[in-house]
Amino acid sequence: MSENSEVRTFDFDGLYSRNYEKIFRFLMSKGASREEAEEICQETFIKVLHHWENFDSSKGSESSWMITIAKNQFYDLVRKKNSTQNKEIGNSQKFIESIAQDGRENEDETFQLDLLKESLENLPALEKNIIQLRYIKKHTIKETAELLGISVRTVNRKTYASLTVLRLRLQRSDFGLEI
Repeated sequence: MSENSEVRTFDFDGLYSRNYEKIFRFLMSKGASREEAEEICQETFIKVLHHWENFDSSKGSESSWMITIAKNQFYDLVRKKNSTQNKEIGNSQKFIESIAQDGRENEDETFQLDLLKESLENLPALEKNIIQLRYIKKHTIKETAELLGISVRTVNRKTYASLTVLRLRLQRSDFGLEI
């Protein structure tokens, strides 16, 4: 190669040190957990390594390009997580509503309702209130958030966690729960 040829160099260590903290803070500001932000940062730098030849400095800075990659990965993670959570919440909601109905006719149904009530009572107060408001009193997520003075996001997170805990407790109790 002649001395006049332009060689595009790649200084990964410099790129990493200049951008990691920016990307991490950006992801945290979007609502990623610390673990999610760390994982997405790692994935972003892997993508940058594989696609560095696609970076065009005339279209923007390396930081902007990398933040765009991180943002897209975060949104993909959120979509995937929401899809899974919504499916699990929907299944759990149907189950809890079905056994929480009044007018149980047999011993098995009474046992199931008692076990559900006991499991619900063992949840922390906030989670118990969320489940009661959402599935027994039939409030919307927004109404539940307003009644409890918390954010809609917190209601969603706590609902998912609570339903997971309830499902595991009921499964361990030989409840015959197939959700």
